[in-house]
Amino acid sequence: MSCVLSRLPGVSGRRASRRSFVALSALAGLGLPVLAGCDLPGASKDKGGSASRSGSTAGGSATTSASAPAKAGSTEWQKLDGHVMGHKVSVEVSPVVRQDDKTSYIAVKLTRASDDASVDAVDASSYSSKDNKLSISDYLGAAPFRAGTGASLVKLLDTSSGRVWSAVNGSGLLLELAPGEDMTSYLSFGKVDTDTVTVMVPMAGFTTVSVLDANDAKKAKIDLSIAQAALKQSSHAVPELADPVAIERYTRALDDSTSTHAGGKDITVTLASDVTFASDSADLASGAEAQLKTVAGQLAQYPDGGTLTIVGHTDDIQDDAYNQTLSEKRANAVKTRLEQLTKLDKWKTSVSGKGESQPKIKDTTDEARAANRRVEITLTPTGGTTAQKAAPSTGTLPEAKGPVAKGPDGVTVTVDGSKDQVTITLDHVIRTGGYLLGQVQTTTRATKNSIHNFDQWLEDKEMYHLNSRGEDASAGITEFAADGLTLLAGNERIYPADYLDAEFKAHVPLTELGLIPSIKAGTITVCVVWPDPGGDTVTLDHAAPRKEISDYAYRLTDIPVKNS
Repeated sequence: MSCVLSRLPGVSGRRASRRSFVALSALAGLGLPVLAGCDLPGASKDKGGSASRSGSTAGGSATTSASAPAKAGSTEWQKLDGHVMGHKVSVEVSPVVRQDDKTSYIAVKLTRASDDASVDAVDASSYSSKDNKLSISDYLGAAPFRAGTGASLVKLLDTSSGRVWSAVNGSGLLLELAPGEDMTSYLSFGKVDTDTVTVMVPMAGFTTVSVLDANDAKKAKIDLSIAQAALKQSSHAVPELADPVAIERYTRALDDSTSTHAGGKDITVTLASDVTFASDSADLASGAEAQLKTVAGQLAQYPDGGTLTIVGHTDDIQDDAYNQTLSEKRANAVKTRLEQLTKLDKWKTSVSGKGESQPKIKDTTDEARAANRRVEITLTPTGGTTAQKAAPSTGTLPEAKGPVAKGPDGVTVTVDGSKDQVTITLDHVIRTGGYLLGQVQTTTRATKNSIHNFDQWLEDKEMYHLNSRGEDASAGITEFAADGLTLLAGNERIYPADYLDAEFKAHVPLTELGLIPSIKAGTITVCVVWPDPGGDTVTLDHAAPRKEISDYAYRLTDIPVKNS
């Protein structure tokens, strides 16, 4: 069995216990001999199936690499030179082709450099390939608990309207590349109703391609019959992913007194009750004033009003009746003060308490109970929300918990007191629509065997098995995500933009999801989408976990913002 696991997507180090069984099920569903030995089939490289070699109808050597973002109607493919978990892999992205009003296709051609380092020289996992084949699907196609196929983690972004498309399906269950080899993965999406779209390719970067109708497919060197045949080989299509969903914004106050979630229809501000109220009291504490002024400022941005909902929540320490009454009193206290700070006559307001019945985190730890003591204020403005921007930082940044350097210069951190080092660099970010697109470069140097827990330098680890929002449904999805790469602006910490995943019903960040726990050496391209805070420069901050090891903290300042 260990020989089989070495070839399954996403199985490396501590991933093996969770993702391997999903992959086994997916292989069984395809009728593949998952227990027959080590030589599991990857993608069909030459028969128009799940992948194709250069020179095929997938584009091949005839494909051109455009030097600038494609304009509407362009048939050019776009090229990215990425670093896939320490390996040199170039990516060519075709235009999106609308087959009909329900389905769109895109082709992603992946080429591993002929002089690329061996898998064993880069990947310290005991499950790494012994035949020097790089499992691309580990990083571009397989999120935890979702079998994934091909390059199915590729996303399509419409930054002007704030929408994201997830792949409904992808071809090539196991994309494995030897040095100098190339393969093409076809991806299907729902209807893409724009003229151009930004493509986010994990560990490669961002590019803009045109969106064409089916009658222009041949001009773009895409054979729709091959794409359709390739995708039919996969059994993991997820139809509910077809519709695009809103890109959302999540921030926290630097003092953790409030958090703000901005979606397409509403904005929810969560007040930490330990700041808003004294213990076991509905009397506003001194810290509540700043919290409620923040909410009043949000309300003032929407002069036409809308619906305003204020809901109080408690922990589970007292009995149900006591907690219910306390939650109602706290919600009403918040409403009373908001009425004094701003006009609410245009807002249809409702106030209620839920006591302990709707905990944010279902646990009895001190941290969980603190998170559950809260007041949630939801604004649903008439006409929907607009892009929320934090005020650019003008004052002194909060004290850094780790080393600090300018983004283009890069910051070097030492691993666990050893001579092993990780260098993190962000040369610039690109402003497009209401978002910033960044490609963080990380370079590792291990003196002996490997750098363990490499993912900790990029993850948000304030709470294990939860995403940044505290959602436990995302535990598997974000376990190896680069969701700890935050921006500092004004008094807020801005997390990577995210979206509500239609299959798992939890928020997934627009950043890398397939980081491995350990690596020997190499450079990794880490893609991140952030809500735009404004300003000519930004500051990236990786915060240390509150009650855990602080060695993973660092900060990059003076990162230039360039316009697309």
